[in-house]
Amino acid sequence: MKKVSVLLFTAAMALSLAGCGGQNPKKIYDDAAKKTAELDSMDVSSVIAMKMTQGEETKDIFLDMDMKISGINTDGMKYQADANTTMMGPIFMYYESGYYYMDAMGQKIKYAMDLDAMMKQIKQSTEGSGMDSSYLKDIQAKKDGENQNLTYTVDATKMDSYLQDIMSQMRTDADRMTYNIKEASGEAVVNKDGYISKQKVKMVFEMELQGETISMDMDVDSVYNNPGQTVEVTTPDLEGYEEVDASAVQNQ
Repeated sequence: MKKVSVLLFTAAMALSLAGCGGQNPKKIYDDAAKKTAELDSMDVSSVIAMKMTQGEETKDIFLDMDMKISGINTDGMKYQADANTTMMGPIFMYYESGYYYMDAMGQKIKYAMDLDAMMKQIKQSTEGSGMDSSYLKDIQAKKDGENQNLTYTVDATKMDSYLQDIMSQMRTDADRMTYNIKEASGEAVVNKDGYISKQKVKMVFEMELQGETISMDMDVDSVYNNPGQTVEVTTPDLEGYEEVDASAVQNQ
């Protein structure tokens, strides 16, 4: 269940940051997605609400997360995330100088992670990793003062393939996990500077995992705090973290 939660969160963030797209609504989306992906620092607050149904059992899952990244695409990149979940309680995550730190469920661990691998993980969860407006349909834009408000639906067939590609890159058991997206839609606000400032996404899908079918209703609300402004990430107290093998963590 912990692994499923992490994978779903990553997929949700990838979709939520992909749906920003007027002049031409598709051009607004593509320009905003490109400009946001080029930021060298980022401060994002997200709330994810999921309703998971497996057989006759239904479970509500919530996740609040504040994420800050500085020095994106540099050797000095720092990543910090504070999250609270109904499944795992509070979680603290941090990356700096080749090490990933996690404090969760009463355990503090750290393990070596290559910078390129960490950047790949961040990009998968924050920018949509190459998704463009061809994944979206029925995009509409409405002017609201200096902002552009966008609404859209997602091409479910293309999104099925896209999410499977993401998961296959992230987990060794992803080949045993398949998706069938029933519907996906969202809203986005592009501010006067051309950055995404708010995002709402709704997905309804089924997931096949180890012979079990799980139905999911997922809502994601994200706020991009002062996009374009420099974000500072201060190194926290990193004493007391036990070093573990990275492969063992990946397979949990």
